[in-house]
Parts: sequence; C-alpha cells; structure tokens
Amino acid sequence: MKKWFFSDNGKVSGPLGLKESNDLIAKNPNLYAWHPSYTHWVPVNCISEFELNVKPPAPPVEIPKDLIEGLIGEEKDLISTLDRIDKTISTTSDSLYEIDAEIDNYSQITHNLTEEVKVVVQTIEAQYASLQKNLANVIKTDYDV
Repeated sequence: MKKWFFSDNGKVSGPLGLKESNDLIAKNPNLYAWHPSYTHWVPVNCISEFELNVKPPAPPVEIPKDLIEGLIGEEKDLISTLDRIDKTISTTSDSLYEIDAEIDNYSQITHNLTEEVKVVVQTIEAQYASLQKNLANVIKTDYDV
C-alpha cells in the first residue's frame, strides 16, 4: 500500500495511507503530495488516486464600469508618466554623451598644453643656464682685468 506525504505551505505530514490521505485532502484541497516514486511535490488535484470533492469557485462578479474606467484612466496616466521618464532618460543619456566628448576634448587640450609648458620651461631653463654662463664670464672678465 502506497504511503503519501503532504505539504501545506512547507509543513510536511505523513506518511499516510490512501484513506487517511483522502480524509486530509477533504479538509484541505490545496495540499501538495509526494510519494517516493515521484521526483517532486505535485498538487493533489493532479493525482488521480485521490478522491477530490472540490467545489468549483463562484463565477466572477461583473466589474463595475466606473471601476474599469478609473483603472483605464490610471493606466493612461502611468503610460504618460513612463513616456516622460523615457524622454528624460534619453535626454540625460545624450547629455552624458556630450559631457564625455567634452571631457575627452579637454583632456587632450590639457595634455597638449602640458607638453607645450614643458617645452617652454625647458627653453627658459636653457636660456637661464646660458645667462648664468654669460654672467659668470662677465664676472670673471671683470675680476681678471
């Protein structure tokens, strides 16, 4: 005789025989069942061995027209808001692209200016060295005279 295990929101009970299982299912038809021959837990309404006396749910109630219209209005508002957000994201993305391009441009300009400054500093240092040498020669000439 098969023995069944049942899960009710994670709470496991069993093992139970078929009669006990049917009694349990009659009290709670939303259980999941497992037997060692199964690979996973299965809803009890999918297992043909169990006797299910499940009452069909009541038919849906007609939704009031004003509620539907209200929901449609809210949906339109949400769509409008999402469109504005999409446009803002697109504009922001374009602006970020432009800022990145400007940063790259300024980075190149800064690099070029740094190189130019280095050349000018080297020229000034060479001129200073030359002037010091000339001054040293002038001072030496004055003392030698």
